[in-house]
Amino acid sequence: AKVALAPDAAFPIWCRDTCTGFRPSIETGADYICIATELIPRGFFLLFMVVLNIIMVTTFLDGMNESGSVVATALSTASNFSVSALCGIFFFEEKVDLLWCCGYSLIIAGVGLLSTVSMKQFKQH
Repeated sequence: AKVALAPDAAFPIWCRDTCTGFRPSIETGADYICIATELIPRGFFLLFMVVLNIIMVTTFLDGMNESGSVVATALSTASNFSVSALCGIFFFEEKVDLLWCCGYSLIIAGVGLLSTVSMKQFKQH
């Protein structure tokens, strides 16, 4: 969402500036091709975000059917946090400190504990 919607996102602005360098416009703001080169990556990233959210909701609902709502919610939250963190680190060069790493490992440990519990075992007893 940050790359698709933020007005100061680096990649779409780089695309527009590169186009402007190759194709200087006669009038300021009149070069619609260079404006489109900024909108194309924004549209791609917006579509990518929507597709990933659809996949996340689908897996979440499958998880709720399989193991119950508590485990599915924890797994969905942890996987969403993990993917968001990795994207932030690799694409936006966000800094991660020791406290963040400790919190992340506690989340993963909690999800590991929750994933060992089977709701079907409790329903049988």
